[in-house]
Parts: sequence; structure tokens; C-alpha cells
Amino acid sequence: MKKAAFVSGLMTFFFIVAIMGFAQDKHEEKKDKIVSYGHIALQKIAGKKLYFLKKCNDCHTLAAAAEGKRTPIKKMREPEWFDAHLKEKSEIVLRQEKNRRKRRRVFREEKQALQAFLFAATPEERKQIDAMPENVFAGAYLAYQNRCLRCHSIAGVGKDIGPDLSKVGNKHTKEWFIKNFINPKQFAPDTQMPSFADLPRADLEKIADYLLTLK
Repeated sequence: MKKAAFVSGLMTFFFIVAIMGFAQDKHEEKKDKIVSYGHIALQKIAGKKLYFLKKCNDCHTLAAAAEGKRTPIKKMREPEWFDAHLKEKSEIVLRQEKNRRKRRRVFREEKQALQAFLFAATPEERKQIDAMPENVFAGAYLAYQNRCLRCHSIAGVGKDIGPDLSKVGNKHTKEWFIKNFINPKQFAPDTQMPSFADLPRADLEKIADYLLTLK
């Protein structure tokens, strides 16, 4: 009877070990499935959002050939044309900023993002941006919209006032990012980073989801 109990206990032990191993494999598999976007400049991702947000697709197409009355963007690569066109359509491209200096700055930043997506993104980067999970894509645009690039850089684009974020997904957890957004000084008392506590929790989570893919 003792032998039977021992065998039963041993079998239970090996069963638990097997289950734990399976769970660990699934966890590692899930980690492996997280696509890294640390090599894609944030401007390129934001540029796609702006392309549709500013209704560029009403008149233009990303396809190689014309689609009805929509003309292919790739045939309009000249910077001079692009600058003049955006200035002409500035009421569409610009946000409704009352401050003139702020308007100019926003115009410049959004123009750079559109240019990055339309003319600098490689076909492979375009595919990866198109395949981004919805929460990650939304988080990337929120990061752009909240001016992360004015202090940080991603894939070589941005400023060096704060840390480079290209590999930041390897360093922290989602909860750490959210806490840092709300109160940056709890982790770095001398930081110049402002608090983003006024953003909805859902937005903070999306930004964190994006940052976790930067590896």
C-alpha cells in the first residue's frame, strides 16, 4: 500500500513538473511572438496615422497606380512639391492651434512624419506597420502625439535629452511604464520628464504596449 502511494505521489510530481514545463514553453512562445518595432522610427508609424487622419487618402493612393481619381503618392516625391502642397492644404494638415508659433511647430512635425512614412519607410517597414496590433499602433501614435520625440529617440530619430527608447522594451514591465508616466520622479528624482497622469489609463496602457515592443 505504501508502495502504491509512493508511485502515485511520484506520478503526481512528474505530472506537475510536466504542466509547469508546458506553461513555461507557452510563456516563452508568447514572448517570442512579440514583434520588435525598435528599428522603425516613430515618425514613420505616426505618418501612417496622419495620412488617414488628415484625409490624404481622399485624393491620393499608396498603390503604384492610380485608383480612380486618386493619384499615386510615389510619383510626388519632390520635397519642393510636398512642402508647397502641404502649405496650400494647411487647413487640413494643421491641428487647430491658436498659437502661431505652436502651429508652425506642429506643421513641421506632422510634415516630417508624413514624409517619413510616405518616402522614407521601406516596403518591409510598411508591411510591419500595417501588421501592427491595434493597441500597439494606437500606443505608437499616442507616444508621437504626446511629443515623446522631443526628449527621446527611437531608431535614431528624436532628441537625446532623455534616454534612447529603441530597446526600452527589454528593460521594464508594462506596470513600470504606467507608474513612470504618472509619476516619473519616483524612479528618477532629477528627471525633466513631465507627468502624464492626466491621460486616461487606457491611453497609458496603449503607450506601454508600444514601448514593450521596442527591443
